[in-house]
Amino acid sequence: MDFLNLQFIKSLVWINEAVAQGFGQRDVGGITLRNPIGTGSIADLLGRIIDFLIYVGAPILAIMVLWGGFQILTAAGEPEKFKTGQKTIIYAVVGYGIILISKGVEFVIRDLFR
Repeated sequence: MDFLNLQFIKSLVWINEAVAQGFGQRDVGGITLRNPIGTGSIADLLGRIIDFLIYVGAPILAIMVLWGGFQILTAAGEPEKFKTGQKTIIYAVVGYGIILISKGVEFVIRDLFR
């Protein structure tokens, strides 16, 4: 089952790259069509999305860590508020970690389809 899924994904990427060989502008019956995405393949689009998430996620991570620290500092001995601050920091770090791991997965996927 996994082999079939991998072959299906490879065929989709191959078809996309075959269609996108002349990405940019394409002349169809006297009408010039531009590629609205601006990339040549699905892998390039995936890379752009992940890069965007990394750049946007870093400031959000910093804000969430500061917010979690603020929650811990203002807990005033209440264990529930302290745990809430800890969870805020942990979830923010785990979420950004997932974004960073997705960049590594992108590299692995690119190597598999070369």
